[in-house]
Amino acid sequence: MAEVEKQSRKTRRQHRQTGKRMERLHKRTGRKTSALIRLHRTLATILFLQVLIWAVTGFYFSWQGREALSATQYHQPIMAEPLAAQALEFPLDRTARLGEVYQVELRMVDGIPQFKVATGNVADGNAAEGIAHQDFNYVWFDALTGRPWFTSTVTAQRLAVNSYSGPGMFGGLEQINRSSELVNWRGRGFRAQFADGLNTRVYIDEASGEVLGHRNDPWVIADWMYRLHFMDYSGARNFNNLLISTLGLLCLWFVVSGVLLIVRIWQQGGFVARRRFPYNKRLFKNDTAASPSDAAKT
Repeated sequence: MAEVEKQSRKTRRQHRQTGKRMERLHKRTGRKTSALIRLHRTLATILFLQVLIWAVTGFYFSWQGREALSATQYHQPIMAEPLAAQALEFPLDRTARLGEVYQVELRMVDGIPQFKVATGNVADGNAAEGIAHQDFNYVWFDALTGRPWFTSTVTAQRLAVNSYSGPGMFGGLEQINRSSELVNWRGRGFRAQFADGLNTRVYIDEASGEVLGHRNDPWVIADWMYRLHFMDYSGARNFNNLLISTLGLLCLWFVVSGVLLIVRIWQQGGFVARRRFPYNKRLFKNDTAASPSDAAKT
C-alpha cells in the first residue's frame, strides 16, 4: 500500500512539473504561436474559398457544354468559295516595303479574291526557319486591285448574316474600335446585332474581313466563370498568371505552417495524454480501476 501511494505521489509530481514547463513554454512562445495559428487559419480560409470556386465553376462548365461556353449556338462556318478565273494583281511594291514575306494565302472573301500576306521582323533571312507562327504580322490586300483590303459595311453585314444560323432577324450594324468581349483584338471593326433569345452579337474585322467570333448573354456569364476558374480577371484566360502563381506559393506556405504547428505542439507536450483533460478520461479509466486491486494485493 505504501509503495502504491509513493508511486502515485511521484506520478502527480511529474504531472505538475510537466504542467509548469508547459506554462513557461506558453509564456515564452505564446505570441509566435498565436500569429502562426492566425496565419494558418487565414490561408486555410483563402484556399477553401478558391477550391470552392474551382468546384462550382467546374460543375458549371460541365453543365453548360461547349456551345454555350463558346457562344456558338447559332454560329455556322462560312463555306469556302471557289476562286474565280480572273486576272489577279499581287502588290509586289507594297510587300517589298514590309520586309521578309513568309506566307501568301489567296482566298475569297464575299466573292472578292484576297491576299493574306504573313511578314515578320527578322533581319537575317536564314532565321525564318525558327520564327513562330504567332510572331507573324499579317497584311491583307485586294487581289483584284493590289490595294490594302477594306471591308465595307455591306460586306460586313453579309459576312455576319452568312455566319449566323439562328432564328433572329438582323438588328443592325455598328462600327467599333475595340470591345471588352474580344480581349486580344485591337483595331477597327463591326458589331452586328441579331434579335434572338440569346442577344447574339457577331464581330467582323475591318482590316481582314474575318469573322472574329460570336458573343451572347450566356457567354458573358461563362466568361466570368472562366475568369474565376483561371484566376485571370483580365479575361485573357491565361492559367499561368501572377495571381495563380501567388496562390501556389500560399499553398506551399500553408503546408509549411501546418508542419511548424505540429512541431510546436509536440514541443509543448500536446501529444501527451493528461488525466485532467475530459477527453482523456477513458485512457486513465483502467488505471483508476486497477489501483484498488493493486492496493489490496499489497
